[in-house]
Amino acid sequence: MVWSIQEFYWGIVISKAPGTADTPRAHLVNPYALECLRDIDLEDEARRMAVTRDEFRSMRWCRSMVGEEYGKVFCWGGHPDTKRDIQISSPCDFIDLPQTYLEPILVKHATHTGFQVRFSTDLIKVERTSSGTVCTVKDETTQTTYQIRTRFLFGADGGRSFVARSLNFNFLTEPSRGVACNILLNADLTHLMHERHAQLHWVMKPDGITRFGTAPVLRMIRPWTQWLIVAFSPGVTDDPFRDLTPQSPELVNFVKEVIGDESVDVEVIRLDPWVVRESVAEKFSSEQDVFLLGDAAHRHPPAFGLGSNTCIQDAYNLAWKAAYVAKGLAGPALLDSYSDERQPVGADLVRESNDEMAAHGAVWEALGMFAGSPEEGRRQINQLSKATEEGAARRLRLHNALERKRREGESLGICMNQTYDSNAVYLDDEAEPSPSVQGNRFKSILVTSYPGNRLPHAWVDKSTRRKLISTQDLAGRGSFCLLTGVGGDAWMLAALKVSKAMGIPIATYGIGFGLDYQDVYREWQERREIDEAGCILVRPDRFVAWRSMKMIPDCEGKLLQVLRHVLSRDETAVVSNHRGQARD
Repeated sequence: MVWSIQEFYWGIVISKAPGTADTPRAHLVNPYALECLRDIDLEDEARRMAVTRDEFRSMRWCRSMVGEEYGKVFCWGGHPDTKRDIQISSPCDFIDLPQTYLEPILVKHATHTGFQVRFSTDLIKVERTSSGTVCTVKDETTQTTYQIRTRFLFGADGGRSFVARSLNFNFLTEPSRGVACNILLNADLTHLMHERHAQLHWVMKPDGITRFGTAPVLRMIRPWTQWLIVAFSPGVTDDPFRDLTPQSPELVNFVKEVIGDESVDVEVIRLDPWVVRESVAEKFSSEQDVFLLGDAAHRHPPAFGLGSNTCIQDAYNLAWKAAYVAKGLAGPALLDSYSDERQPVGADLVRESNDEMAAHGAVWEALGMFAGSPEEGRRQINQLSKATEEGAARRLRLHNALERKRREGESLGICMNQTYDSNAVYLDDEAEPSPSVQGNRFKSILVTSYPGNRLPHAWVDKSTRRKLISTQDLAGRGSFCLLTGVGGDAWMLAALKVSKAMGIPIATYGIGFGLDYQDVYREWQERREIDEAGCILVRPDRFVAWRSMKMIPDCEGKLLQVLRHVLSRDETAVVSNHRGQARD
């Protein structure tokens, strides 16, 4: 999928596909990504189409869906500690929303907010000219070819990104760790699900299931009638499914073996092979007009479930910057901050998701999946129940391997702890470096108002208790936001004047007794890290741009200085005489 913004600030989305996703590849939506959807009023629709019940928040290892269970870990909000930390860090939660359901929601929103969406349209050439980027596209339905001249080009066109190849983006790439295949199927397993609730069911059968990889995983798409089997073949390049069709008896038998109940009617819908990749673009942007997002920029296996979430977050970071530059509210250099902020996030995800995928190997080994023969595999897995030294050693290896997998299941930290360091963050008033996570960085959350971090979430309310709202909801919606407290009236007046002088929206709120909102649970006082009369300036993507720990004499002058820096505005572009006047 390729996005463009035209000279008059409307956009076109083109996709070679005939419609929205027809396979549920991505499915997990984490709290931070759901916050992005919440900001554009799509959270309720997303939750309506999603699976949200707690019994799906685990993954298990078993002989088959009806066979012996070898272990289980809490995932994605299932663990009590993670549930608590979600409530501390976000107004949102994890949901399971397959790509097939999410994409129509996004496309509908795009078409209702000024974007044309054209499917069956292929990008066949990208050229840079003195007046912008020219995209040659082909309508696959009419076989007509035409050109689109665009100011900004956004390549969200997947792991084989034509945009990235056409403009010679450089990638840091490691050798592939293997191949995999998604098998989408219909099968009513309702009668098997009692006490077997999980989102992922890893099937460990070392004395069977040999041709189709090492360890298939059965993933719930819709409870309990639609499923996806992902079959992994680590360390190989040859696709074991290449000669099969959905109707192949061998494939249907494989699916029934994974399920473990021969009486179940199975309908295989399609097969989608893919390669386990470890690749990230060195830069996510080129010359302040072409940008890579999602799989086009970072390619990795689905460990941690962060693929589509990171794509949503890439777009959320970039959208306001492109809009501000397009409208003349920010200098072009603001767009450099997109790669500066998001490339480290993508690189970290690529590295850690591949390492986490490899960590499955320890579980597989403990359950005999690497044995040289079915007989040896059966002997190894049977050791788990033996009162022998070998049995004790294998049980310990399995225990340690499953404990290691808790890092993936309880990975709220890697979802939420994204810290930015770029020209779109003002750090000159900070005496100390950004605080670091205390404890395990994958699990532990970082809640801070230090610039470059997400605005801390806290529930606040009208004093009459009629409008409970998150501090996250006070920010966003394409506007800067300034938060202050009792004694901070001068900041609010300064924000009003600066907003008028610079032509940028700044929403202002006081939190405290007698102000716009009351800190009813006293959470904001614990998390704001500034004096009551200080202020926090929040970017449109709800990241802290700057903060003042206390009241200062020249609020207006300081706010002008900060916003010029954050927006890469030339000092001569806006000249204030501290009376709210501007000269362009």
